[in-house]
Order: sequence, then C-alpha cells, then structure tokens
Amino acid sequence: MSAFPSGGRCAIHVRGRPGWDRSYLIQYVQDYTHRPEKIAGYFLTGTLAAFGAGRFASSYLMKFIPPNKLMGIYSFINVTLVAIGVFFHGWTGLWTIFLTSFFMSLMFPTIFALGLKGLGENTKIGGSLLVMAIVGGAVFAPAMGLISEIFQSLAAAYLVPLTAYLFVTYYALLGSQVHVTE
Repeated sequence: MSAFPSGGRCAIHVRGRPGWDRSYLIQYVQDYTHRPEKIAGYFLTGTLAAFGAGRFASSYLMKFIPPNKLMGIYSFINVTLVAIGVFFHGWTGLWTIFLTSFFMSLMFPTIFALGLKGLGENTKIGGSLLVMAIVGGAVFAPAMGLISEIFQSLAAAYLVPLTAYLFVTYYALLGSQVHVTE
C-alpha cells in the first residue's frame, strides 16, 4: 500500500501555499508593523531568498536525516512559527511568518517523492495527480480571505496555513509510511 492517498491530500494543503500565504504578507506587514508597501515588498522578496536558502540547507541535511523526519521537524517548526504570527502581531509575528518560507522549502518535493513510493506501475498517473494538487491554492487563498473578513483580523487568516502544516506534520511522521500488504 502506498502513501499516495495521504500524500495527495498533503500536497493539496502545501502545493499552493507559497502563493496563498504570500498573497497576504504585504498586507500583514502594513497592518501589523505600519510599514509602507515598498518595505513590505522587500519582506516578500526576502521570503523567496529564505525559500532558496532552505532548499539548499534541506538538501544538505537530508544526507543525515531521513526526508520524512526532516519534513516532520520543519513542519512542526512552521506550526510553531505560524502560531506565533497569529497570536503575537507586529514585528515578532512578521519575522515568524517570514521564516516559514525557509522551512517550507523542502515540503512539496518531499511530499511528491514520498507519495509516489510504492505506486509501481501507477507512478506516472500518481505524479500527474500530485502536480495537479496546486489547486489547493485556489481553495485556501479565498479561505484565508474569508477568515480575515469574518474575524476582522489578517493574523487569524494564518490559521489556514497553520492547519496545513499540522497535516504535513502528521503526513511526515505517520501518513507517509508505506505498508506492505501480501
């Protein structure tokens, strides 16, 4: 039995994430640090640099730590960082939201590889379906907007990526295990 079903759900949670929470980063900066859009744009650019640095650091660390365990550690760190961003607005919250890009960098490639493990002849179709998981961005970005409107708090909208990271933590540590059936 492959880890594909859980991997597919996990990929939907994470695949569109760079777009759906970064879409709100500029507004987060403006609302909670009272900085202009230009400064907020620099933070957005910085998240891309953090993402790149995280990818290189993760590639190195995977020589010593199994990919699913590293992803579990990273996603748990992101749960903590996003929770801080939700409950502690201002500069502290901004920097924690910013740092999630570093730790998110390894998630989709790792989910993809773990999700395909054990699929055998269905690997091509499984890979195609995992790539299509980007649809998560079309679902979760509006959900963040809706939560922001309901609670009149952009920080509360970050509960959406927080729940996504909780699911990734579960998948990394438990759901990605391939069980052999005879």
